[in-house]
Amino acid sequence: MPGAAEMRIGLLIDSLVGGGAERMALNFAEKFRDLGHEAHLFILRNDIQHDAGDIPVHIVTETDQLVAWRPLNKWLLAQALRRAVARVEAGSGPFDFFISNAEDMDRLSRMAGLPWVLIRYRNSLREYIAAKVGTTTGLKRRVRSWRWTRKFRGIYGGRHIVAISKEMARELTEDCGIRPASMTTIYNPFNFERIRALADEPAPDLPNEPYIIYVARFCARKDQETLLRAYVQAGVTQPLVLLGGTTSPHEEAYKAHIERLIGELGLTGKVIIPGFRTNPYPWIKHAALFAMSSRSEGLPLVLVEALVLGVPVVSTDCPTGPDEILVGEFARFLSPVGDPAALAANIRQALLAYPASDDSLIAKFSDDVAIDHYLTHFATLSGKEPSPAAHRS
Repeated sequence: MPGAAEMRIGLLIDSLVGGGAERMALNFAEKFRDLGHEAHLFILRNDIQHDAGDIPVHIVTETDQLVAWRPLNKWLLAQALRRAVARVEAGSGPFDFFISNAEDMDRLSRMAGLPWVLIRYRNSLREYIAAKVGTTTGLKRRVRSWRWTRKFRGIYGGRHIVAISKEMARELTEDCGIRPASMTTIYNPFNFERIRALADEPAPDLPNEPYIIYVARFCARKDQETLLRAYVQAGVTQPLVLLGGTTSPHEEAYKAHIERLIGELGLTGKVIIPGFRTNPYPWIKHAALFAMSSRSEGLPLVLVEALVLGVPVVSTDCPTGPDEILVGEFARFLSPVGDPAALAANIRQALLAYPASDDSLIAKFSDDVAIDHYLTHFATLSGKEPSPAAHRS
């Protein structure tokens, strides 16, 4: 009911397909709603796998490819976003602020002139620029680096940035030279009770024996190849589950590479690839170990979710986030990126003995903490003090 909500928040995301960013946008929307606010999801293209429940979802375009010429396509998408927001505001009043959860929406929200957009800085620009520069040398390398850095300064300079880890905040300003209008660090919100409830739902195709799991879409950044090689070197008997899907032809090609590698390494029958699951939590809960092999992250959701479910975790110490999750005695289960031998050693050790943990390790990731930080941060920036939440979940 339009007048009843304390604040109206728009969550901007490319689609509702697959990975962590999409789940996180839903987490935000659900928590704002539970606290008595009005939350809406705006998705750039009509591509939906996640169940949004009773959260209003507004589809900006059926497909994000409106014309072939990219500059005009971006302009048209920005206008479509502006119109989609205007339609909702015409019926229920203006949004107080928006949270952008995807790179395209970061850019388009600026082009559309949306006010009070808080950008979740969630993927490493430093790693992205390094990948684009590649192995080039000399003048070509300098030109590529300058071009990509200039592009990102145009998107993120003068914006309100919310980094999802402390290292991400440092990287953006110091390594990439971005000068935001404001910068703060707020960890992603996790609804512990909801994750545990979803983990108790039936999943009839679960393996009937202890297994190791990694939940991620198939791509080079998630580096399932290093995990496969570590699994071989670990010499463990538990099967390995690679749970996740693909969202592009490039990812399909990487998945095909992984499937070929499974055969080459003699792992046929030992590695299970069930595909994408809307609810991955039963798979995580019943695993003997969660093993992450990423080359880079923002703040890896799956590590926190595994710990919420009481599952032992090992991970690469990739930029950024794992070393802010696995702290204290758990830090010894971090291994260098792209090092199968080190990851294998941690897999063996974690299966033998893993430290006991409770919610104190992950309390800073609870949704109550995160959402309160967002509301307080917006109030500080805008001078609009929200009244206390209608109720707490």
